Amino acid sequence: MMLHLFLGHYVADHGFTHNSKLRHLKGWNFIQHLIWSAFAILAFTFDTLLYTVPVILFTFIAIHLFFDYLRVKVNKKVYYHLIEVAGMIIALIFNFIVSDYFKTSYLSKEFVLYILGMALVTTALSYFFRNFYPAIENYEDLEGISERLAFFIFFLAGKPFFAFLSLFFGFLFRLWKVKKFDHVWWISPVFAIFFSIIWKGIVF
Repeated sequence: MMLHLFLGHYVADHGFTHNSKLRHLKGWNFIQHLIWSAFAILAFTFDTLLYTVPVILFTFIAIHLFFDYLRVKVNKKVYYHLIEVAGMIIALIFNFIVSDYFKTSYLSKEFVLYILGMALVTTALSYFFRNFYPAIENYEDLEGISERLAFFIFFLAGKPFFAFLSLFFGFLFRLWKVKKFDHVWWISPVFAIFFSIIWKGIVF
């Protein structure tokens, strides 16, 4: 399936965004996120859906923005996760409905899958860290994000030596910066390895 619409949805709430902070946005900051969300979705769909099925496109954008509104109104953590899951399911349903239109997109199927893989490998585990274990909402995972992204890029480029070298340097950087071993360190590189292997099979 051509996943342009789903990619736009995911990037809107996770790409270049600290997802856990979205639930606390207020005023102009919240409005800025709504604007960013709309443009993120349009960025991957404007050349196809905007000129063919604009009603479906803007209906989905409205639903996405409604979920953003719900996110800042609920106050139980379980609701945050239900909103995330519901949003992704609806994005996949809408994507399935309009998938054929993406065949003429300037973004190829392989490119969209590659970008989606980059988004998932960097943000999915951070979401887990911040919400489930160690469940620190403001958990900073910059080192983990960097090492997972580097591994993903090198591995999918067919450079496994540089991929594993990036994990080694990531480990050294953690030792230098934190100076104390953390038992969750192993989760990030292991996730990077397994996810990249699976995603390479999907893309290629």
